[in-house]
Amino acid sequence: LKSYSWKKSMKWSIYNLNWGRPLKSIIALFNNKVINFDFFHLKSGNFTLIEGSKDYKLKKINSFSSYLSHLKSQNIVLDQDKRKKIILNKMNKICSSRMLKNNFKEKLIEEVVNLIENPNVIIGKFDESYLKIPQEILIVTMQHHQKYFPLFDNNNKLTNLFLLVANLPDKKGYIKIGNQRVVEARLSDAKFFWEKNKAQNLVKQVSKLKNLSFFKELGTFFDRTQRLKKLAGPISDQLNLNKEKIEIAASVCKADLVSDLVGEYPELQGVMGRYFAIAQGFEEDISMAISDHYLPIGISSDVPKKPISVAVSLIDKIDVLVGFFGINEKPTSSKDPFALRRTAIGLLRTIIENKLIIQLKDLIKYSIVVYNEQNKKFTNNNIEKEVLIFLRDRFRNILKDRKIRNDIIEAVDSSHISSDFLLLYKKSSVINKNITKDICKNIISAYKRASNIIDQELKSEKNDVLGRPETHLFRKDEEKHLYNKINEIRQYFSSSKRQESYEETLKLLAGAKPATDNFFDNVIVNDENSDIK
Repeated sequence: LKSYSWKKSMKWSIYNLNWGRPLKSIIALFNNKVINFDFFHLKSGNFTLIEGSKDYKLKKINSFSSYLSHLKSQNIVLDQDKRKKIILNKMNKICSSRMLKNNFKEKLIEEVVNLIENPNVIIGKFDESYLKIPQEILIVTMQHHQKYFPLFDNNNKLTNLFLLVANLPDKKGYIKIGNQRVVEARLSDAKFFWEKNKAQNLVKQVSKLKNLSFFKELGTFFDRTQRLKKLAGPISDQLNLNKEKIEIAASVCKADLVSDLVGEYPELQGVMGRYFAIAQGFEEDISMAISDHYLPIGISSDVPKKPISVAVSLIDKIDVLVGFFGINEKPTSSKDPFALRRTAIGLLRTIIENKLIIQLKDLIKYSIVVYNEQNKKFTNNNIEKEVLIFLRDRFRNILKDRKIRNDIIEAVDSSHISSDFLLLYKKSSVINKNITKDICKNIISAYKRASNIIDQELKSEKNDVLGRPETHLFRKDEEKHLYNKINEIRQYFSSSKRQESYEETLKLLAGAKPATDNFFDNVIVNDENSDIK
């Protein structure tokens, strides 16, 4: 019992015990006999407490089956799966009868299942006038703060109806009325804040970020927006985007953090900024960047797709990585308090899924310069190198998650020295897709046959494999054909550079197999004449 850990625990009365809720009795039976022990101020036994209207009554428990019978008599459903099934069945029945969509969040369902022991589903409603404010506010209020389930119509539009799960049957409707009053009060506050905040000039709110600390050694959120604004130049050059738009989006992307709404609903950072920007006439792509630059918020969630959103998202994540690595607040094997792994994965996914050819090395270097211009004192002299290695390691994890073979990851990673992660991803994916097909088998076969002969010769004492072939000494057509094929491949690699198509590369390399096979079948490699050899 002492080793059991709670995410949140509490103490009560004069006792020293920390527990999820006040613990009042412990039943400990084995073969219907009591196992006696002390746990803080409690003694184990064979009784439980029945909550009455004014006090508790003792109930003796002789066996597990009698315990189940007792719970059943109190309308308590012990089995979690059974409780979940009861709740879902009742909620789905209400939705079906009213032609509503049941977009229930699994996480909220699990939470409610563990809060309720005698599930009773009740449908409530709030004034339709609240539907005029952004629906994200309504959803967060209901889901996160009240543990309600918002309901949607068949067009996925939020309605003014919601479901709540109570621990008691609501025969007189008091539970429904009480909960409706609570949600109305919260929504009234939210509406007031919405009307107030959307009228506050977003640009003027930026200066208030000077009073909002980001991290002690890295300055305020105002400092952050100024750094992002400076990074707008190089990112706009690399992505060929409008620099001014990126600067505007970068300047105001954190402004909603000082609003009353985000103070009340932290989950809506960025989202509210987008609504404020739209209400104040900002261009759509700038408004979208305010919310989308936080994306992705999870391993499998969407990445930003709009160009300005992508640009702000990238420089925002680079600023975070450079900053925390600069002050040596790096993740360890067991801890990552600033979610830098998630930030790195989000950065890499944004690059890959938007097919961006981008030089991260240059952006990291410039970010370090911008920090220095703000006189931020870094204690790490290897920021650029360490951030790139960190990104490389996270990238390997992305490849593993996408079922790329380990040997392919190792091979491609060791042969690819640039920070162009899109090319690295393309190469890994194409090889992984074709590694078991004839096209790759032919490449490997041709390579092995030639490589083995070269390896043997290099191990010999003479080791005279030097220089380039002398074409005037060729005596057979197979030699000429192989030489021409090699030159064709060499020319391809010297001209393809960054525009290389790995599918075309595989086809070209696989096409060398007939030439190598004919050469080895018809030409004596270890010729007695060393010049011919």
